Formats: sequence, C-alpha cells, structure tokens
Amino acid sequence: MNILMIYPKPDKFKKPRFGFSYDMMMISTILEKHHTVHIKDFSCEPFDLCDFLQYIHREDIDIALVECDSYALKRSQNILHAVELIDMLNPYVTTIAYGNYCYITKRNFGNANHTITENEIRNIIDCVNQFEDHNIVPCIKSYDELPYINRDLLLGIPYYQEYKKNTLLQTSKGCENTCIFCQRKGWQCSYVAHSDDYVLAEISDIKGRGYQNIWITDENFTFDLCRSKRLLKKILHMNLHETLQFFISSWVNIDEEFLDLAKKSNVRIISFGIESGNEKILQFYRKNINIGKVPSIIQYANSIGIFTVGNFIIGAPMETEETVSETFDLIRKCEFDQINIKNLDYMIGSALHTSLDDELKVADHIFACFENGLTSFKLNDIKTRKDAFLLEYYKSHRSVIEKKIERYGTPF
Repeated sequence: MNILMIYPKPDKFKKPRFGFSYDMMMISTILEKHHTVHIKDFSCEPFDLCDFLQYIHREDIDIALVECDSYALKRSQNILHAVELIDMLNPYVTTIAYGNYCYITKRNFGNANHTITENEIRNIIDCVNQFEDHNIVPCIKSYDELPYINRDLLLGIPYYQEYKKNTLLQTSKGCENTCIFCQRKGWQCSYVAHSDDYVLAEISDIKGRGYQNIWITDENFTFDLCRSKRLLKKILHMNLHETLQFFISSWVNIDEEFLDLAKKSNVRIISFGIESGNEKILQFYRKNINIGKVPSIIQYANSIGIFTVGNFIIGAPMETEETVSETFDLIRKCEFDQINIKNLDYMIGSALHTSLDDELKVADHIFACFENGLTSFKLNDIKTRKDAFLLEYYKSHRSVIEKKIERYGTPF
C-alpha cells in the first residue's frame, strides 16, 4: 500500500526549531519494510490545499495516518489542522488518527475512519494490517525490538535537509516522577529504557551516517542516574563521542561525577527542569528536588563548559511577589545560559487539569491566572514580570555568556 504519514501544522504559529515527531518516524520505519511510506511534516513544510490534494492523487495514497499531538512538538497542539486534514482526506483515502491527544482523550478523533486511543504501537500495526492481506507487518513485542528510526526518510523535506547534521535519539521513554503539571502522564505513565547495547549500537549507526549533533529526546535522561553514568562511560570507552555532540534534558538530582562524564562525552547542553525557587511551590508541584543543591550543580556545570538551560513556571495558587522574587534570585545565582519561564498551564492529561472544576475542564488547557480564579496574578501581569526579568537578566549576564562561548565555543 501507499501510506502517508502526516504531522499537521501547529494550532498557533511557532518559529520552527529543529525537531521531529519521534513517534511518526518510528511508525514510518516499521511500516516501510512492507509498504511505501510518504511523509508530510507541516510543522516545517508550507501547506497548500491544492498541492496537497494533487499529491494524494499523484501518489495514489491508500491510507493517511494523521498525528494528533498535544504540545510535544514546537510546543503547540496541532488539533485544528488535524481535523481539517482528516475532513478533506476522507473522500479519497482511509484516515487513521493517532498521537498523544488521542491517547489522552480516549475518544474518537473528529471524523477519522479509525482512532488509536492507546499508546501501543501494535495497535497502529493491527489497524494498518486489516487493509492488507499479503504484506502483513509483524507485531513488535519489546522495546528493544523496535528498529532504529530511518532518518533518511526526512531528507526529502528541505528543512531537514538544511539541518542534516542534527538528529534525535530516544534511549528511554516515560517518566515516573510525580509532577502534577506534566501532561505526559496522560499518554505514558510507565518508564521503559533501551538496553545499553541497543543505545550504543544506534549511536554508532548515527555516527557512521555522518550526523554530528544528537538531541536525546528522553523526558529525563538522568531519571536512572546509574544507567546514565554507565552509558556515558561506555560511550567514552567506545570513542563514540568523537565527532559527536549530545544535548539532554535532566532534573537536578545529579552529581559532579555525572557532570564530569557528560563533559568528557561531549554533552554540550543540559536543559534542567527546576520550576520554582520556593520550596512550598515545589511541594505543591510534587517536584522532588532539593532546591538547596541546585545552585552548586548548575554552577559546576557552567564552570566546566557545559551550557545550561533553566526551565521555570510562574502561577502556582500560592504564588506571591515574594515567591516570584525567590525564583528570579535563584536564576541569577545559578547563572544559566538560557532561561525559559512559562505561565503555569493546566494541560489536559495532567493531574492539575483533572483537579479543575468542571466548567474549566471544557478547555484542553487553562492558564493559571486571576481571570480563571487559579492564582492572584492577572495573565498580563505574569507576562509583564517575566519579560521584564528576562530583559534585565540577559543584559546583565551577556558578558558571562560571551566569555563562556569564547572559551568553549558555541554549543552547536
């Protein structure tokens, strides 16, 4: 069959940054062994209705799988365009909706002929197999049975051709942390990790294909700190770090030994989820970190040339001017190279969204603000405070960042 994988354009315009749907690529890689697979990624490709319909007819598409995402890529849902695409495709091809939004809501998506509501790749395989009597795709029984994604499938798209030295790698998925703002629990509650041999072999394959920058997509690469240290030691032993740079996300429950290994392994950027500088707010978020140890960890990473990103949230119900100042003071003390500050968002799939009153649950996400009765700050006040702080921070910190780049080079 001719199968078209589609990632719809985000609901809100976002400036494209490197990244692709790992799920879309994994499904494409599995299906292409038995079918002809085409990919359209409208998170970075322009969409033209006439051209798109001509493409459908020209390529004689049989099935279209439309990914209905929930904030994961480009930090925006793509539900509106997904609905439009399915409606326009239905007269011509069989449509299958899948993705995080479908797994969270557990209901049929729009007018799709089929909706996959469980985050199990075998369900997608079974759905496709019912339309083909001969080229039956075998079931995947374990995480290590998954193939390495075929990254070449993206190179026909100009955006990915431009960034062909960059790729993503998934060494684990899921997270067993308890953060109540995280919507990932809505589609992946359990934590599962590839074996060391699988990860090392895929890194070797990536290196052999000429990639230089590997963005590890794990929600928390250091969730199992012993495993992450072991992997870095093996990467060093096998010289896999030569010609490669790694970029990871982590919590701050790490130590200097890990950071030393990360530095030697060419980990260039670590993005830390910290959220607040106030202990009571962290307890409310059920963010299990020791805030007292955060500055020393970040400062040590900075001192050895690892570039650091700090991620924070403003808008908890007990947020005050004082707690906001505590968060800003922590950021200054740590001297991150980049700061992301977001308004607390009660997103569908999260424990926070579940706790909302019924009249607020009608929306897929609700910002914490005075207008919604969720915090004492008005929505515009939060934005104003955030923007003013970031302007002041980057102005005062510019010379520090410039010296770091001069000494260690740009991070990528």
